Amino acid sequence: MSLATLTSHLQHTHRAARIAATLAGVLGVGIVAGQIGATPTAHASAAFHYSSGYSVQQGWLCYGWSNGTVHCTHNWYRSGSSYISLNPSWVPNSGAASASAFGGGHLAPANTSSSSHLGAAPSGISAWANTGRGAYAMRDFGGDAYSGLFGQCTWYAWYRHQGEPLMQLGNAAQWAYSASAHGLRTGSTPAVGATAVFQGGVQGASGIGHVAHVEAVYGNGWFLVSEMNFYANGGGWGRVDYRYVHTGGGVSFIY
Repeated sequence: MSLATLTSHLQHTHRAARIAATLAGVLGVGIVAGQIGATPTAHASAAFHYSSGYSVQQGWLCYGWSNGTVHCTHNWYRSGSSYISLNPSWVPNSGAASASAFGGGHLAPANTSSSSHLGAAPSGISAWANTGRGAYAMRDFGGDAYSGLFGQCTWYAWYRHQGEPLMQLGNAAQWAYSASAHGLRTGSTPAVGATAVFQGGVQGASGIGHVAHVEAVYGNGWFLVSEMNFYANGGGWGRVDYRYVHTGGGVSFIY
């Protein structure tokens, strides 16, 4: 193979990988161990590796099947020590691993009926109580179209929903008003997997608002979020923390 042909081949491969990474936000991703991109059923991404069973890889929940295939989804959340997939036909929940290894692959959007898991609020819950979940630092990923916004609350909320046009909604406080024009549903009821939008000054939000990702919902108006660029419970710029917040004026949700 000539140098020119090899160069053209590599450029085509890299372009295909970028396209696959973009589609991953909507479709989920799958690779075959040792044969990345070898079959039309696999969306190639060098960022993921095969590991038997469950693993979390760069913010994605992955499941390595016994046939050497690994499927990863961005639609998931933590519940205590468990990982809950919102797309169980692609990445199964615990006890559902006997499902077909190629169960579709399209992410099902979270909705209030299936993802509003009401539970008793933890004892001692309050606006600034420690959640018991440690904060952690993140690093941006290669090829991020919004790398200039990495570290902000809007970047993290988009990172958890890369298939949605959240970065087109303006400053955080504008998201709830702009969402419907981009085909997104909004409401005032928290749901696991939804994006929480806080207006300026509400529950610690800055003057331009704040957005976060809903991790758990409790039965008395309280819910748990993960967020970035919020200086509480070990959080801050480029760091993800967990915080208890509650419904009320100036709080809305994008589903």
